[in-house]
Amino acid sequence: MTNNFSLPDIPAYITVHLGAPGDDAENVTVSFPDYIKSVASLQLDPDIPQQALYAVIYAQITLALNRITSRFYRAQKYSFDITNDAVLDQRYEYNYPVFENINKIVDGIFTQYISRDNSYEPIFVTICYNGGRCRGLSVEGSIEMAQNGRNYLEILEYYFGRDVYIVENANLVGIDNDLLLTYPLYQGQTGSSVNGLQLALNRVGANYPSIPFIQNPNGIYGQETAMAVSEFQRIFDLEVTGIFEKDTYYKLLYVYNSVKMLNYLVNEGVELSDISTELRGELSYGSVGNTVKLLQYYLLFVSVFDSRVPPLQIIGVYGENTYQSVIAFQKIFGFVPDGVVTDEVWTVLLNVYEALYASLPESAFAETAQGYFGNILLMGSEGVEVRYLQEYLKIISDLYGVIPPVTVNGIYDEQTENAVREFQRLFGIKETGIVTSTTWNAISRVFDAIKAGENSEAV
Repeated sequence: MTNNFSLPDIPAYITVHLGAPGDDAENVTVSFPDYIKSVASLQLDPDIPQQALYAVIYAQITLALNRITSRFYRAQKYSFDITNDAVLDQRYEYNYPVFENINKIVDGIFTQYISRDNSYEPIFVTICYNGGRCRGLSVEGSIEMAQNGRNYLEILEYYFGRDVYIVENANLVGIDNDLLLTYPLYQGQTGSSVNGLQLALNRVGANYPSIPFIQNPNGIYGQETAMAVSEFQRIFDLEVTGIFEKDTYYKLLYVYNSVKMLNYLVNEGVELSDISTELRGELSYGSVGNTVKLLQYYLLFVSVFDSRVPPLQIIGVYGENTYQSVIAFQKIFGFVPDGVVTDEVWTVLLNVYEALYASLPESAFAETAQGYFGNILLMGSEGVEVRYLQEYLKIISDLYGVIPPVTVNGIYDEQTENAVREFQRLFGIKETGIVTSTTWNAISRVFDAIKAGENSEAV
């Protein structure tokens, strides 16, 4: 049925109030799929029929999206999207253990929801978990229908009307999406999406070294790419198939975005380096200043590695988002979750940050490329320009295995010339082994794109 409604967006993150709306309770910000996984694992027996699981989880997703898109709580000036009040919304516990099959189901459908034929909006739903009379979807009734052979859509139509359907192509927002990849992708396929996937896996692999490095990211989905996809799926608890499907795409999107954030944070760390790391007094809600900026920087850095710490902005003002991140950090490391940054909390945070920072590969610390100096570089050239060239080629070769690695010695030797020739061949530049402005600028663009966490298939 054709209509003029636009698709609402699926938020990458959701803020949950851990109590009834007026309660003096904490807010936590978690990824949207993690929220649904916790809700489903808390409320459902993982052994119920699969079609019943799908029906209820679709309803849980839709309930949450209805609250978000209607701004039900935000419009009332609350600083959260939904509560964990089972009467008003649905039960939720922060970091509740997730069942394996629920984890896989949610990864596959968290960008889908229930709507009606005349609208793309998520419908308002209620879910009854404990039997008895129910004005919404009954979990017990869904189980019985599934046992009698009904599929999830038939269950949803029974409870919400024959005009409901599943919206499947909503957009995920709240994450910088430079991975414009199609899916599914599998062995034998070729093209720009395969090339983008290969580059993304190599970039993520710098921080997750068990992911096999793809030596030649040439846009051909071969065994090497399938092995890298399989390992990515394994370490992130996805079904290991070696096929790049929707659930793998969204997981890669979250992880890749975190890796990109590291590039920003490394540069931001340079800018913040003049701020004293010594904490004088305590930091709490309402604090302002450079030390708060440093606190936010540390927390944001930790959030890249641990999704339990919600991301925040570096603005120098201790507000709600900073409070949520501090609370999450305190819970993880056994402090009283009061949002107050004491010397003890600060010391642990600083130690965690320094350990994570030290774990980064050398490539994370390089600056953006220098502009062309105006001199042609060729066999026998020496000096700082050659050293810069070699540094850039070394980083590029980490991502493009067909480009041989070089030794950074400031001398344009045979090893450097071979790397230049391979770069020229790979990127469609006349293969001379000599660096003019054309080759230098191309190398610079690819280097800068890698540092920004972007795909670099074209120059």
